[in-house]
Amino acid sequence: MPSWNHYSNVRSLLTASLFFLMACSSSQKGGQGSREKLISISISEGIAGSVIFKQGEFDATGKLSSEEGVLYGVERKVYIYAQTNIRAVDIAEGDFVNNIYEQLIDSMESNPEGYFEKKLKPGKYSLFILENNRLYSKMDEEGFYFPVTVNKDSVSMMKLEIDYKAVY
Repeated sequence: MPSWNHYSNVRSLLTASLFFLMACSSSQKGGQGSREKLISISISEGIAGSVIFKQGEFDATGKLSSEEGVLYGVERKVYIYAQTNIRAVDIAEGDFVNNIYEQLIDSMESNPEGYFEKKLKPGKYSLFILENNRLYSKMDEEGFYFPVTVNKDSVSMMKLEIDYKAVY
């Protein structure tokens, strides 16, 4: 009989497939159709997700609200740090930071459609995106920057939105 971990991994893969079917469109403009892709995750422990650039007008739920808005996956370098809160950075303007005073763990590149995955050991991490030679990240309600927890034998899904050119 398969173990609980087996069912957990199958559930994680199904969830990941649905996530990317809905979230990883390469381009969406003005609410028009999008190209949908089913992404296959090749790691069994770490993080996977997409880097999405948002520009234009969006409603309070984050959906496009005008024909001028765009939402698409982008190729960016993503830095992985030990979990980082607001006290461990020098804040710049908006969601940009100048310096990070936590340990740099690793880095990765998202592909041209914005997809990324990285094998990581279980632990708590923060992600920062290199955007126009500056570091970009969003805080959660507890003051941690793009936080993610990696559990043993699982892949944590992330959708990293770059939205400094978006209006809500």
